[in-house]
Amino acid sequence: MSNPYTGAVAAALRKATLLGDITPAGDLQAQALFEARLLELWRAYQAFLAELAFQLQLGGEPDSPKMLSQMAHSQNKGCGEALELEGLLEDPESWLSTLEAAWQALWQFRTGQRQRRGAASATLIPLMEVGQRPVEPLSRSQLENWQQGLTELIQRQRTNTAEW
Repeated sequence: MSNPYTGAVAAALRKATLLGDITPAGDLQAQALFEARLLELWRAYQAFLAELAFQLQLGGEPDSPKMLSQMAHSQNKGCGEALELEGLLEDPESWLSTLEAAWQALWQFRTGQRQRRGAASATLIPLMEVGQRPVEPLSRSQLENWQQGLTELIQRQRTNTAEW
């Protein structure tokens, strides 16, 4: 039985590669390309989680390795791939953990909220939510690192799964 998510993973990774090949005309275009590439890497990651769930016949599309693990456990199945992904997410220095942090940061607009609080708050010590890591600005090299890590992980896990 063919896995319908395998093509989605490949397409998202290919799009990320194509976006990386474009030379931006300016800073705004570069930022747009970086964010688009981040989106495609995240789509590939999410499609890969769904691919693993489909292989195990779990009947759903998990949005995290923890959810994949829980789905497998609820059906008395093991999923070593999910455990590896969970381990990567727990390591704050791993490529997957930094990818996830960048993805989450892309959807947060704290700067505007701080400015609305008034001019007096601008002189105070900057606020930071506990447990939230600072995220580096997106860069070509960081995106290359994430894509390489994701591609290698997918290939390795597919190879391991095929051996079983």
